This record gives sequence, structure tokens and C-alpha cells, in this order.
Amino acid sequence: MTTNPRVSLVVPCFNEAPEIVRASLDSVRAQTLADFECLVIDESTDAQRALACRQLCERDARFIYVHPSERLGLARSLNLGISRARGEFIARFDSDDVCMPQRLAAQVAWLDAHPQAGVVGGALEIMDEDGTTLAFRHYPGTHAAIARGMHMTTTIAHPTVMFRRELAGRHGTYDPDFRFSEDLDLWLRWLNAGVVFGNLPDMLVRYRQQNTRRHQDHWRFNLKARTRNFAGRHLLRRSVGICGIALWSTLPASVQEGVFRSLLLKRRQSAKASPR
Repeated sequence: MTTNPRVSLVVPCFNEAPEIVRASLDSVRAQTLADFECLVIDESTDAQRALACRQLCERDARFIYVHPSERLGLARSLNLGISRARGEFIARFDSDDVCMPQRLAAQVAWLDAHPQAGVVGGALEIMDEDGTTLAFRHYPGTHAAIARGMHMTTTIAHPTVMFRRELAGRHGTYDPDFRFSEDLDLWLRWLNAGVVFGNLPDMLVRYRQQNTRRHQDHWRFNLKARTRNFAGRHLLRRSVGICGIALWSTLPASVQEGVFRSLLLKRRQSAKASPR
């Protein structure tokens, strides 16, 4: 492992089944770009699962196992990983997802070719707990489209993100007070600071989605992120976005889940119909 790897992957983990973590870390190990370190921030309270995660990391010197002495939560775990990262770029990843082999190479190449940009994501293949593909999700590619869409939704997939490590020191990291929507808060803050975003059309990550029901606090934090980062630019669009999220949050959870399921089904049918 080089002293200063090009990429530091930050992977939070909590009581994940050993076979799931193995598939996740093996997908990192199989990357076509080998110049990386992978910091696994394991908060598992199950001793056997924590031991299994540690042993998986010990198979490769590029993997660094970190077990905090106390429960941190997602935002603090990510911040801990970022603080220990040595890479030029930081890649976000979840311990139950699977990276496509070319993921790191494609994102590093894009950031090298776009020195004015700071953050790049990509497309998701959504799968269920058993690994069955449910849908494919693509995101807008240009900075203008990403910034415009962010007023209404989240236009970059958190598990696919890679960003320049220097941005964390310049503009701050995740707010530990956010139990949900910590990514949205960070992206809006960085957009306000002038950071340039991009998305690749490539399918970068197989994302494991256990259910389509959001936690009851999700929309409260989503609104908090939007109101605290409200800026005068694009006043009408930002106002409409906040009002729309506020109205959506009042709908029963069963209705929200039904809409999400319907959208996933449509994406799955569209993916099957499209030539590959």
C-alpha cells in the first residue's frame, strides 16, 4: 500500500451479516484501480459480527479496521473516517452494497479530467436483501442540472459519491446532529460554497434497499437541511421545494411507500424493456 493512496474509501458498518460484508469488501478488493485504502468504521455491538468484520479486513493491508469505543451514528462515523483518510479523493460506500469493478477508476479519471469539479457520483442498481435487481436509477449529469434538481430532491446518490479530500477541510464535513439527510445538508452547504458537482452515467454501485418506507424522522431532517441552507439564489425554486417536501411529509407512511414502490416497479419494467 502506498503512503498516500489516491483514494480513501470510508465504509460505515453496524451489525452486518458476515456474508454481506464479505461481498461488499470483496467488491472493493476487486477494483481495477488498486491504489486505495479502505477504512471500515465498524460500530457493531454483536461481538461475533465485529470479529468477522475485523478478520475480513485483516486479509488485505489496504483495509483498515476501526472500532470506536462508543456508538457514533452514521454522520460521526463518516467524519471519523474522513479525519483518518490519507487519499487525495474520498469515496463513500456502505457495508451492504457492492461496487462495480471500474467504479474507482472511472471516478478518479473524471475528477482528473475536470479539475474545477469537486464531487462526482453515478448511477445505482437497486437490489433487494437477496440481491435481486429491483431497478436502475440514473441522476442528472451536469452541475447545473444537479444544482437545479437539488432544490426539489437529492440529485446525487450518497453511496456512489467521490470527492476531493481538501473540500472537507475547506467547507466542513457531515453535521453530527443529523440522524437522517446528513448527505443533503452537506451537498446544499457545498453548493452554496460554489463546489462543482457531476454524475457519471455509469452504473457504479449495486445498492441494497431493504424497504421503501422512510423513517418517520427522515422528512423532518430533510426540511431542516433545506431551511438551514436556504439562500437567496433561485428563491422561487427553493421555496417550492421546501413547500413540496413539507406537504409530502404530511402524507401517511403507507401512501409514501406505495408511491416509492410504484416508481421502483416502473424503473424495473423500463430496465427490462431497454436493450442492454
